[in-house]
Amino acid sequence: MNGPITAPVVTLPKVRRELRPTAELAADTHGAIVTGAAGTAAGETVIGTITFPAGGPWLIWGVYGFMVAVTPTAAEVVAGNFRLNAVSGDIIPNPAPSRFPMSAVGSQLGATLPSVLHPLKIWPVQYEAPGKGVMQMIVNQAVGNTVAPQCLLGVLFGKTIPSVMPIRFIDTVRAQVAAAVDTLIGTVTVAERATRITAVGGILAQDNVITTVEELIGYFRLASDDVRLPPAQFPFSGVWGGGLGALILTGGAQVPVMIPVEIPVEGGARIDCYALLNTLVTNAAEIEIFIAYE
Repeated sequence: MNGPITAPVVTLPKVRRELRPTAELAADTHGAIVTGAAGTAAGETVIGTITFPAGGPWLIWGVYGFMVAVTPTAAEVVAGNFRLNAVSGDIIPNPAPSRFPMSAVGSQLGATLPSVLHPLKIWPVQYEAPGKGVMQMIVNQAVGNTVAPQCLLGVLFGKTIPSVMPIRFIDTVRAQVAAAVDTLIGTVTVAERATRITAVGGILAQDNVITTVEELIGYFRLASDDVRLPPAQFPFSGVWGGGLGALILTGGAQVPVMIPVEIPVEGGARIDCYALLNTLVTNAAEIEIFIAYE
């Protein structure tokens, strides 16, 4: 006798949902920065400590430092140097002595003082740091200051020293920031034919009405889900000391500085660009970040 045709029941195996894989590409160039106030007396102040990531040894190839006036005071120079201190004792060679020059602002006279531009100067160096190596960044003020200056010190490092390459493609994001919080400036999506980022740079300038005794200093950083970047903190092409009075001038134009890097990317990778100011400003700062690639 004929009955209904029944198909065998097939039980499909359960499919486990995979987490998004960690990016396989990793930056070969990194940057780390410490910020903070110096002192009011002449002498040394530890601004911060940098711990190098695991996976060393790391080749440190560049160092830089800024020290700017917060409240400029007539007849007070803002000047000094910065040095490195290998706390872990395993930086090769031991950077002692290592006193690097910083830009200086001579004393002035009057009740109205300008906001002075401090251009970026990267000192080429060659040290080797192990993974988890620890380095202090220290400022040495030449003389005391009525109000403690603001400082920013940093290192550039990686597995190799990047070469300065001709720019083939370059893109930018911009925004205005007033708060001293980590702020997304924008996202650069590299072209589908891109293979590596070759340089990065940033511009920092005051917009709207400049406010007395407000310095403008900070840094930018990069992040991405498509390539492992951290630490990726980099200096702006220049920072500004605070001005004083009812009529404040600024000290010249900021010359863009592109920092060479070696960061492999896949075509279409998205690079998020952030900025962080040391201290807030009353009126927004203009920030523009550039990424060059090929």
